Amino acid sequence: KYNLLKNKICIIGDGKANFISGVLSLRNKKIKIFSINLSEVLIHDYLIIKNSKLINDEEIMVVKNEKDINISNKKLFFINAFNWKLLINKNINLFVNIASMQEMKEKHIKNYFDIIKTNKAYFYCCNREYKKLIGGEETNFNKYPWGDYNKIIFEDCPWNQKYYELRFPFIFSYIRKNEAKAKHALVKYN
Repeated sequence: KYNLLKNKICIIGDGKANFISGVLSLRNKKIKIFSINLSEVLIHDYLIIKNSKLINDEEIMVVKNEKDINISNKKLFFINAFNWKLLINKNINLFVNIASMQEMKEKHIKNYFDIIKTNKAYFYCCNREYKKLIGGEETNFNKYPWGDYNKIIFEDCPWNQKYYELRFPFIFSYIRKNEAKAKHALVKYN
């Protein structure tokens, strides 16, 4: 309905290149994808993408500075998380975060929201409603720095209430493990 998979898209913390692979499989030549993550995860994402043959190496750029983002013949841009400021005011249409803000400290979550707001972008976010991190810090979906936005969706996530493990019965409910349910939101910043 909103035709969001176009122009420039940024995935924040893509796990195992899931979102990138899906967007690349659309074969839309006009889409530019920015993937921002920890460097070791970006290396794994690159290897997954390379082995899937969804894109040629010549279309991939490891971003080191702001000039790299503007190279026109590139389709996929890998950006180390410490370079988050490179995405400020880049006319990115859509930002996506699935199950990784729940792993971040509050200051990093705020940085990403600041980027999204400067781009006046749509933002799809799906994370646990509440999670206590190993260091004792807590994340709360409802307390993210949402600010002023136009709400499209903001509810319990119907598709992300279970997880898998390599032991029987393989699929488990987050509720069973006494963990918070997942919520998701699609909002637009102006």
